Amino acid sequence: MDEDKLKKIYVSNIRKLRESRGLTQFQLAEKAHITEKYLSAIETHKKWGSFETLVSLANALEVEPYELLLPSQTSISYDTKRTKDLMNRLRKNLGEVVDTLEDFLGEK
Repeated sequence: MDEDKLKKIYVSNIRKLRESRGLTQFQLAEKAHITEKYLSAIETHKKWGSFETLVSLANALEVEPYELLLPSQTSISYDTKRTKDLMNRLRKNLGEVVDTLEDFLGEK
């Protein structure tokens, strides 16, 4: 894959994810800690951004950085380390959540 094709995929994924989450450029830029002008330049193929920008945008869009570089027809399996880590966190914190709810409801 050449660099231009990869850039088009990257830009398209950012825009699609932003729009699917109902975010304006301003809102996404704010979440990613970049300027709206810089995000606009990325979405209009004028800038590419740094690796740090890719990571910041991925975090703001709540995806893994590599997902911004995948062609749109690519199927992503969520039986991955990311999902397993999330499930482990939920299991670990579920007891705390239940305790908090019980305290709040006065049932403890």
